[in-house]
Amino acid sequence: MKVFILSSILLFGITGNAQNQVQSLPTGKYETVLKKNAGKWERGDIILLEGNKYKLSTSNETGDYRFSGAAQRIFFTSGPLKSLFAKTSMDNNSPVIVLPVEENDPVGFKLSAEVWCYYKH
Repeated sequence: MKVFILSSILLFGITGNAQNQVQSLPTGKYETVLKKNAGKWERGDIILLEGNKYKLSTSNETGDYRFSGAAQRIFFTSGPLKSLFAKTSMDNNSPVIVLPVEENDPVGFKLSAEVWCYYKH
């Protein structure tokens, strides 16, 4: 009986956690918001394009990215956000790209606050 209860708890815990994971990042605009004061990020919104390309709304320069569902990360491999640390999350059943301050300081991206990038259909 104890094994059944433990197995049930683990199954529900894993299933609940999987629902919060991003399975894919749809192309389109990810509107940026500074968590500290709800203002806009000075670099603009992130726009994911077809073919694993991206650009910022404030620039025409494009770059490449790669998404890892297992790591819940998006890797910017070239362009204006090259080497930026970005993780993914879910918010109201919609994917979000999160740019944390602590992880980006060592790579040279000085963020004034954590940036959340909300997917806009």
